[in-house]
Amino acid sequence: MTQLMRDKNPTNTCQIRPANEKDLDQICALGKQINDQHLQHVPGIFTPNIDASEVRAFWKNALEIDNGTIFVACIGEQIVGFISVSWIEHLTNPYLQRKKICRVGTIVVAENCFQRGIGKALMEAASDWGHAQRATEIRLEVFDFNRNAIGFYQKLGFDVQTHFMGKPL
Repeated sequence: MTQLMRDKNPTNTCQIRPANEKDLDQICALGKQINDQHLQHVPGIFTPNIDASEVRAFWKNALEIDNGTIFVACIGEQIVGFISVSWIEHLTNPYLQRKKICRVGTIVVAENCFQRGIGKALMEAASDWGHAQRATEIRLEVFDFNRNAIGFYQKLGFDVQTHFMGKPL
């Protein structure tokens, strides 16, 4: 899959492509960015000091699973964003419609590349991938503190389907 976003400056052309193992270092760095943001707002859920080998193994597994993939947004050799996707089917709960769902796991854009259409291009890649997998819906979770992301998803046509709630014991 190749999508190009063109800027007036040709050095700012962004390509969306499937990730590979060579991309793991940059994916891990962007993963730290999103973890730090979440850690700041919900420290009771996110871990502050993660072992780098565990993080790398986590993203390597996301690259290798049969029912998912990662897409990266690149400007030249620099990865400026990524999105992880997988598909699931509700087959064991008789109350839920049996359909294939494309699930966005993580989406992150480098802070210096906000407001340039990269997130939208990544979401389009995820939607295209889900469609190719014969998914009939795309879903994601977003933390309530992240109002910018909620607005972004709403502009893309996402609606609230459920409220995932928790409290410490």
